[in-house]
Order: sequence, then structure tokens, then C-alpha cells
Amino acid sequence: MAYVITEPCLKHKDSRCVNVCPENAIQTFDGSNQYFIDPDKCTDCGICDLACPVAAIFPEELVPPNWKHYIEINKHIFLKNDYRKK
Repeated sequence: MAYVITEPCLKHKDSRCVNVCPENAIQTFDGSNQYFIDPDKCTDCGICDLACPVAAIFPEELVPPNWKHYIEINKHIFLKNDYRKK
């Protein structure tokens, strides 16, 4: 399981979640209007969820049904950007 950032983050991009993540698992990418959580780095501590001012972060299994597609978006953004090679 990993945490997932969903629709409320769009265009808000408040970095409180980034600042509290002990694993540096939260990233954004050029042209993106939100943050994403690397499922391979996330340790499920939940600190990001508590810090989010717009209630956009959920454990993967608790993502509301209307935002379930963000699970796949979140996973694929890291594959697409292959940020680990940077």
C-alpha cells in the first residue's frame, strides 16, 4: 500500500506534504499541476495526509471511488518521468 494524491491537489500544489515526508517520496514534474507520491518510496507513515490542507491524500485502499483513477495516474507518472535516473 502507498498513499495517493488525488483531485483536490490540482492547481493548489501546496508543498506542506513535501516538506514533512521523511522519505522524500513526494514529487512533482514539469508541466504538472499537482504532486505525486512514489509508491516505491512511500512507507505509509501518513504524515503527508495529516499535513495536506485540502484533504487530497489517501491510503490507496481508501481513495474515494470517484478518484480511484488517481492510483494509476500516480503509479505511471513515475514510470513516465523515470526520475530515478536523474
